[in-house]
Amino acid sequence: MICTRLEDKTMSEKTKNHYEEILKIYQEQETEKRAVTPTIAYGENKITHLPPDKLTSFPNHPFELYTGEKFDDLVESIKACGVITPLLIRELKDDTYQILSGHNRNKAAQAIGLKTVPCLVLSDLTDDDALMIMLDSNKQREISEMKTSQQAHIYALEVEVNKRQGKRTDLIKNIERNLEFLSGNAGFGTLYHADTKSDTLSEIGDKYSVSRMTISRLIRIDTLVSDLKHRIDNNDFGILVGVELSYLTVPEQKLVNDLMAEYNCQLNTKKAHQLRELSQNHKFDRLTAVEVLEGRYNKIRAPVKQKLKAVTIKPKFLSKYYNTTISQDTITAEIETSIDIWQEIKGFYPNQSATFIKEKLLEVLEQQQK
Repeated sequence: MICTRLEDKTMSEKTKNHYEEILKIYQEQETEKRAVTPTIAYGENKITHLPPDKLTSFPNHPFELYTGEKFDDLVESIKACGVITPLLIRELKDDTYQILSGHNRNKAAQAIGLKTVPCLVLSDLTDDDALMIMLDSNKQREISEMKTSQQAHIYALEVEVNKRQGKRTDLIKNIERNLEFLSGNAGFGTLYHADTKSDTLSEIGDKYSVSRMTISRLIRIDTLVSDLKHRIDNNDFGILVGVELSYLTVPEQKLVNDLMAEYNCQLNTKKAHQLRELSQNHKFDRLTAVEVLEGRYNKIRAPVKQKLKAVTIKPKFLSKYYNTTISQDTITAEIETSIDIWQEIKGFYPNQSATFIKEKLLEVLEQQQK
């Protein structure tokens, strides 16, 4: 195996000068911002060698550590070449050290039995500073190979910390540039333009090479209860189903998970959307949820009001009462009036036939004429 690290423990004077020259340019461009940015001194005392067992993991570290063949390959690489890129470490107020980047390297160093590992130590970081650096320094990982719920949590952390703290790109880029020089990969091509404007979701999407829509959907997935996240990871249902379920309350989500196990039901997007609508309309209950899961649920729709069709009176019938000189408007008006009168008369003889009512009317008229 060919080792890429320099043989000497300290960097050459040429590399130091190169770094200092570029850093000076960068500092001139970012003077105002860097005044409040945690700084990293560069010199022989820059890299501190610390015992790996004295370094604590980042709390709730969202990235899976290497296992199996991947971890074994890292161990063999460090055996042959040592730890090429220093670990990125946060110094806490109680003089303990927290790993921001390098959990796998530290674990491999412990497995080998190394007494110390090279560390780049940062101090005076807020919790949000530390979280941003931890996420950013791990962005090169193959996140697409992680479980869906893990991807969702990482993206949700990104959005949360960016919204809380704003864009601390001055801090992030400072760290990146130092790490590039230390690993021998420094260059001019990645200089950050601070005036680039974009919304948070798009920026995070660009950072991880995924679409804004994917980020938006996975953030919804992160709000699911753990059992439903496991079902997504196990391919029991897809991301779009998970997005719909994310709008349910926590008790409703737990009930859906229990019912899926109890009735061995499958969920699709249509069923998940029906559950979401029931929840939003405050009509979600166990019985209705079972009907949805079993495909027996049909929404009760308001009956569509039927329109009466036009009625045609044959000219032969009209000719019995009207001659050709009578206008159509007059005929229409008289017919409408006749119908109104007939409906009123029918009210006096409920449930009687038209023939019976006609006979009664004729009797009344005959009596009036006498």
